[in-house]
Amino acid sequence: MTNTPVTQQASKSNSAIFLDTSLPNLARIFDYMVGGTSHFEVDRQAATEMLKILPSLRKWVRLRRAFIQEAAQILHKEGFTQFLDLASGMPSDDHLHAFAPGSRIVYSDINPVAVSYGRSLFAERDALAYIRGNGREPENLIRDPEVLKLIRLDEPIAIGLNSLQLFLAEPEVRHLAQTLFDWAPKGSKLFLVFQTHGDLTMPEGYYQFLDLCKQAQLPIQLNTLEESVEMLSPWHPSLVEPITQFLGLPDGFITKEEQEGIGMAFYAAFLLKQ
Repeated sequence: MTNTPVTQQASKSNSAIFLDTSLPNLARIFDYMVGGTSHFEVDRQAATEMLKILPSLRKWVRLRRAFIQEAAQILHKEGFTQFLDLASGMPSDDHLHAFAPGSRIVYSDINPVAVSYGRSLFAERDALAYIRGNGREPENLIRDPEVLKLIRLDEPIAIGLNSLQLFLAEPEVRHLAQTLFDWAPKGSKLFLVFQTHGDLTMPEGYYQFLDLCKQAQLPIQLNTLEESVEMLSPWHPSLVEPITQFLGLPDGFITKEEQEGIGMAFYAAFLLKQ
């Protein structure tokens, strides 16, 4: 399936877009939904409109945050001591470094506010860095001086993709996956949440939600689970399961109604370079 390419506006003027507080921004909207503080009234208003269309959205966003924390602990127990995190968002005290102590971690984002805050927050932490990175330009990201300083290529790397796949066109996702695969040592893992829809006719509310995301400067594209996994080839899926199962939540935690008529589902995923 070919994704609709993201808008030119989103790719060429991210700094101006994020700093424009007269327009809603999806990163700030999601920050609001997980209880963060980096948002404005326009973002809260947009979040309210989104929740009218997809009432379960706040729950889904918080499940994704819980996955990141659980995944970091699992990877740390498996022996991973270095992480490269893409599309990290606003830095916080409950991010990867809190759950993988002693690890070397490079966070990255295209959002200049997140990068500036992260650099300030981690200024005295030799094993942590926050860099400006664009998922559409992975070659530049892996050559960043902080990556070269903290990430060693003689041991496996845990690479977090967060929600990045939502915001890239299909060719961009494939290019990112191949670049990271060629760069990372054998035994490295991608970890992320696949945010998917079912293989069925989409209701009007789905398209209303996509329109709101476009207005928030970050158009998104949901795919089926099979499409989402295939786009990350040649990475090999080692675990893909419903996020509620991964987090040990009870059956029925996500109701049929909360799938919003589109078969919406989140899957915890780890993909291995064999």
